[in-house]
Amino acid sequence: MQTIPRVISIEDDQGIFNLIKKTLAPLPVELYHAKSGREALDLVVEIKPDLLVLDIALPDIHGWDILKQVKQMNGIKPNVVVLTAHSDPMHRIIGHLQEVNEYICKPFVPAELRQSISTILGLV
Repeated sequence: MQTIPRVISIEDDQGIFNLIKKTLAPLPVELYHAKSGREALDLVVEIKPDLLVLDIALPDIHGWDILKQVKQMNGIKPNVVVLTAHSDPMHRIIGHLQEVNEYICKPFVPAELRQSISTILGLV
């Protein structure tokens, strides 16, 4: 029996999270929400997600630091979609070096995010 993919949206803006939630509603995924880096790290350990939708600019821990910490966790290797307002090419390079699956800038096209996540999780 195949399990439903678990996705954590790490996003401090409730309005953006609501849009992510609406965007992913048609997909067969369990969506969790972390409003801070600390909350995200605790949730990653608890649910061992299949995918992170990661904002870079968070109030407590920078998104790249969250990703580094997640990569050091034993047995937890989620796919990563960066969803951020940082359109600076340097952040895209960092994302490439961190082996993120997708880098999407805000404002984003909901269908693009849904398609990316669907493809990454093999739902298409």
